[in-house]
Amino acid sequence: MSAEDDPRPPSVEVPDGWVELETTTERVFSVSKVTVTATTVVYEDERLRERVERETDAAFHRFVFASRLRLRPSATPSKPLTKLVTSRAKAGFADRLEARGMADVDACETRRFRVDGTDAPLVGYDATCTIEGTTLAVDGWVAVWPGADGEYFVAGGAYPTHVLEGDLSEVLEPNRFRNDLFSILRSVR
Repeated sequence: MSAEDDPRPPSVEVPDGWVELETTTERVFSVSKVTVTATTVVYEDERLRERVERETDAAFHRFVFASRLRLRPSATPSKPLTKLVTSRAKAGFADRLEARGMADVDACETRRFRVDGTDAPLVGYDATCTIEGTTLAVDGWVAVWPGADGEYFVAGGAYPTHVLEGDLSEVLEPNRFRNDLFSILRSVR
C-alpha cells in the first residue's frame, strides 16, 4: 500500500482552546483480502488541561479523535461490514482510553447517534482516572458511520464527569463537556 492510498485526515471543527496533538496514519486491521488503513487526528482541550495542572500538578486530557478509514480493495458499506468496523473501533477505543491512563473501562451503553445524515452506532464507556490523588469518573463515547467512496469514519472522546475522591469539582462541567463532544463528533467530515 502506497502513501497515495492513505486516507486524507478527516475535517474536524473543535471549539476555541482545543489543540491538535497528532495526526497519524496506520494499518488498523486486515480481514481476508481487505486491508483497513486509518488516518487519525487527535485534539485535546488545552484550557482544561492547563487548569487541572494548576489545581493538581497533574494533567487530565479531555480529548477527541476522528479517523477516516479506507478499505482496500474498496467495498460498499453494508450492514456486516459496518458491524465489523464498529466491533474493531470499540475494542480500539477501550485500548485508547487505557493508554491515556484510564482504568475500569467498561462499555455501558449503545444508542443511535445522528451524524452526517446517518444513524450511527454510538457506544458509551464508563472509566476512572486518578491524577495526583484525585480520582475522576470519566465518560467516553465512540461512533462509527460510513462515508463516501467506501470509507468509514470513527470518532470519539472522553471527559471527566465528577470527582470520586479528592477535590477538583470546580473545573468540571460534565453537561458542557458532553455537549461539546457530541457537537465535535457531528462536525467530522
